[in-house]
Amino acid sequence: MKVGFSAVAAVLAAVSLTLASCGQMTQLAHDNSLEFSKKAEDRTNDREKIVRYQNDQVFSLDISIKEGEAFPNKYENPGYKALMQNPELPTGCEVTSLCSLLNYLGFDIDKETLADEFMPMDNVGVSTMMHAYIGDPKSEEGFGCSAPVIVQTADDYFESILSPCYAVNMTGRSLKELLYQVAQGRPVIVWSTIDLMVMPTEYYWDTIDGEEMWFNGLQHCMVIYGYDLDERTLSVADPLAGNVKYEMEKFNEVYQLMGNQAVLICGNSETKGKFVVREREKSPILSRNAAQRKADEEEAARRMAEEEARRKAEEEAKRIAEAESVAEPAPDEQVPEEAEQSPQPDEEEIPAEEEQE
Repeated sequence: MKVGFSAVAAVLAAVSLTLASCGQMTQLAHDNSLEFSKKAEDRTNDREKIVRYQNDQVFSLDISIKEGEAFPNKYENPGYKALMQNPELPTGCEVTSLCSLLNYLGFDIDKETLADEFMPMDNVGVSTMMHAYIGDPKSEEGFGCSAPVIVQTADDYFESILSPCYAVNMTGRSLKELLYQVAQGRPVIVWSTIDLMVMPTEYYWDTIDGEEMWFNGLQHCMVIYGYDLDERTLSVADPLAGNVKYEMEKFNEVYQLMGNQAVLICGNSETKGKFVVREREKSPILSRNAAQRKADEEEAARRMAEEEARRKAEEEAKRIAEAESVAEPAPDEQVPEEAEQSPQPDEEEIPAEEEQE
């Protein structure tokens, strides 16, 4: 990550987080609408059952939290393996985290293809991280992107394979709400900082539309795949550190500092159903490969137009030359101005007598 998100997000760090021991109510951040179960239990083998749909039906997953619904004090999605961003994507933690989650869900896709083919990328700075990855994740100087970009990247990938799965922007949800999703067997992509360090955001530029580009130089992205409320830890797939455990209060502080950004994937590689294009605002920025294909198509169209114009010009020049050659014979074919005329036979003289008659 390069050394900068909305300055408003910083005030969110003041929201308190309290954790109680097993047997007491646990409160996370500002959301107190749910209670954790009062008995800690290990639900490692209790996986979310994905409903199987017929091919002509649209897949939809209810991720809402029911009133008064409780969930266990600890849970971990089994076998989740962190995917490392280096050396291929030194500043590509966001797309690497998405790739690790897709791989966990059974999809066969690699991080570089996901970045090059599906992630909107702005390498000149005409946009902000809300619409594209700013910079190049293959460079040490790349900035990063925000949750909407990862949602679009995931959905564009699903569209390419006609999968009924879809991504959900969970930005604004409390950590407690995210842990509920984790307990249902759904790991969550979250925005944090490298080593949970706190650093102020920096202003970089205004876009043509007047949108401000803010960035935290320590911005980082990872996946929460488990938690333990008794130990007050989170199990995290960190693309820079691997599978690690982070202290929950500190993580929540940084999560809020980075704007409570999170992304959830609904469904897996075995989910059945009809593919549909879901209504959501889509960035006009293209991925690296899509932009290159567009540039190649435009170049091919330009060359074709030039070739067509050249061909027409040659045909017109040829037509004009042929018309002039007909109107003006060649010098060796021209008739002299005082050309000799063939002698005409003398008129027959009429005798005077006949003329008088």
